[in-house]
This record gives sequence, structure tokens and C-alpha cells, in this order.
Amino acid sequence: MRRPEHRPEVGAPARWRFGEPHRLWLDNGLQVLVCHRPGQHVASVCLSVDIPLNAEPEQFEGVATIAQRCLDEGTAAHPGPSFAEALEDIGASLDGSVGYSASQLFLDVPMPRLGEALALLAEAVRTPELEAVEIERHCELRLAEIDHTLASSTRSAQLAFRKACLPKRFRASRMAAGSPESVAAITAAAVRRFHAQQYRPDATTLIITGDLGSGVLAAVEDAFADWSVPGDTSQEHQAPNRRRPHRWLIDRPGAVQADIRLGVFGIDRTDPRWADAQVAAHVVGGAFLSRLNRVLREERGFTYGVHLVNQPMRSGGLLAVQGSFRTEVVAEAVTLAAKLIDVRTNPITEAEVAEAVSYHLGSAPLRYSTAQGVTQHLAALVAAGLTAQFIDAHNLALAQVTATSATDALTELLPPDRLTLVAVGDAGALRGPLTDAGWPATEHRL
Repeated sequence: MRRPEHRPEVGAPARWRFGEPHRLWLDNGLQVLVCHRPGQHVASVCLSVDIPLNAEPEQFEGVATIAQRCLDEGTAAHPGPSFAEALEDIGASLDGSVGYSASQLFLDVPMPRLGEALALLAEAVRTPELEAVEIERHCELRLAEIDHTLASSTRSAQLAFRKACLPKRFRASRMAAGSPESVAAITAAAVRRFHAQQYRPDATTLIITGDLGSGVLAAVEDAFADWSVPGDTSQEHQAPNRRRPHRWLIDRPGAVQADIRLGVFGIDRTDPRWADAQVAAHVVGGAFLSRLNRVLREERGFTYGVHLVNQPMRSGGLLAVQGSFRTEVVAEAVTLAAKLIDVRTNPITEAEVAEAVSYHLGSAPLRYSTAQGVTQHLAALVAAGLTAQFIDAHNLALAQVTATSATDALTELLPPDRLTLVAVGDAGALRGPLTDAGWPATEHRL
């Protein structure tokens, strides 16, 4: 007997919420965020130390990066290569990054070996060897890395745009890992002194995500409870402000294309316009068929892709059109891009907002579906001075964005007369067309 066909009704999805971590502090001031995620059998750990790069001595800029990169080159208990071997023996991987507001170590390890991995992580931050030969080697690697960076027009454009937007008195206007001059000056003594002063439990947050058992807090206590550093060397984070607009050419003789940055010093996640700005950036330059991509890629064929990128810092941020264009069309592309990001005459529509909001809210569960995804997002918030509550608050704010609020936010953030332009390409071929198009630019050296 056949049952009558019945098509189930499809309703709106339930509102997704982030499962906030259990938060506690050890007696030494170390903050611990524990995120239980059933079924995640590889634990993801981040140890984030609140070290603003303005804490670096000016003559040794880059010392935070060198210190962080040397942490896994041997410890007091596991000297030299034996530390890496100890990690390999338990199936763990250790990596790290240094940003303008925090130095972070990331650890992935099978859940049954989490306790052993935390003990090794504690060794790395508490008792690293910091041998002179390893420090010298990492300085040499960093100098080679700088050469590679400056050889890349894309990365050069990003460096130049940051420099053009931020006054040079702010550390965030310069390379996070140091310049050739400052890295070459770094000594073993400077690295050891920086580590001794800045790596301290009361400036540290430990994030652990995975299918966690009841023994995780005991493992944290065993590894970190007796970590102590005398004194207080806390450093205030700088709050940069914007420079006047600049128009710079970074010369690459003979280049057949140019990397472009066109934008402003923007806002951070704490600005009440953040959700509106995220939606507006998606509409104008985030989606594949965004306004910028539709015109400059699909209709004109000027580029393989162009984006409007909203890059927050702890305080302020960078908001810019980013793309690579054939040399002969750069002037026209810049003019068109400036018109497309000026939404006063062509406001963002409700349909565009609905699509952007649907994308952001619909993809949120995927971004936090793995232990690593949770840890990495929480690490970014910790570095920005925010808590996990930001995640749900931001999603709620996204749902309240309207066409008017998105249009108003982008209009306020991208005033046409305040745009900074950086073009990395053949200056001789670009200067005349840009000047004729109303974008006179001066040549600048990084």
C-alpha cells in the first residue's frame, strides 16, 4: 500500500549560536579558554601572549618575531633537535605567528596526548634555549624573507599602503617582522632580554578546543601553574590615526601589470559600523560577482580578480580596493574603482544586503565547525582585545544591517577626497596616464 505523498515544509533555519568557552584564570594570572567540541579528536591549542610590537626597542624591531621563531629550537629539558623529536613522537605540530598586538603559538595534537603536548608547549615559552647560533640563523632567514617580500609586487603594495595610511611614529606603519636594518642589528642578548621581559603568564591566554575530558584543567595546571615572572612590564597598545592621503608609485621597471591599493585607514571590530562595513564590503568587493568584480573583471577584462578588503587591527584598520591590472589599463581601472566604491550615487540595495547577510550568517557554522577553526577565530579576538561574546553579537548585528545603514557606513568610511593610492608597477608607463586621469602620483621607495 502506497502512502500519500507529503512534501515537508521548509522553514527558516534556526539562529546559530557560538558555544562560548569555559573561562578561568590560574593563580599566576594566565587566562584559560576551554572549548569542548564533541567529536573533535585532534585538539587545537593557541598560546597567545599580549605583546604589542611597540614594546620592541626601536633599534631591534623584529626581535619579537625572532624570539618567537626560536622557541621550538630547543628547551632546557629538550635541548636542540630533541624538542622537535619530542613533538613528533606524540604526533603534535607546533607553529606560530607574530602580529602587531600579540605573539601566538598554535599546537595541534591527538586528544590522548594533549597533556604531554601542553607540557612541551610550556617548556617552549618558559625555558627556551635561545642559542646564539639559532638566533643568528633565524635573523639570516628573516633577511632573506624580506628580499622575497620586496620582490613580490603584491606584498610590496600591501607594505606601501600600510606605510602610506599610518603615520610613521606608529609601529603598525612598518613591517611586523622588522626591516633589514633592524633585523641585522638584533643580537642574542636582545632576544633573550625581550623573551625574559615579555613572555609572562599574566599577559597570556591559553585556548584549548577539542573533545575534552575532565582532566584537561589538571593538565593545564601541571604545565603552567608554577610559571612566574617577576615585575610588571605591561605595555600599552598604540591607537594609530590616519595620515593625509598619499598617491605613491613603487617602481618596477618593465612590469606588464601593476598591483593597486586604493582606500583609507579604516575601523576595527569595536566600531558600531563594523557589521554595516562588512556587508557593504561584501556587496562592493567581496562576492565573486561583486560590483567591482562584475565591472573590472567580467565586463572590462582588466583583471583576474579585484576585492574590497576590510582588514581590522586592534585599533583602526585598513579598507582598500586590491587588485592587479594590466599596465595599459591601470588609470582607467583606478578611476572606475573609485566610482564603484562611491555608493552615494548608486546606493546598496536591500537585495544585495540580503545576499551578503545570508552568506555571512550561513557560513558562520562552517567557519567554527572544526577545533582549529574555533581556536584560530578565538585567537584573533584575543589579539584584538575582545571576548568570545563578540561572535554572537556580531552575527546579531549583521542580521540588523539595512541597505541604508550599509550605504551610509561605506560613504562615511570611503570619502572620495580622502583616498590613498598605491601602484606598484612600471612607474614610467604609469605616471602619465594616472596624472591625465586625475591621479598624480609621486615615486616612493620602500
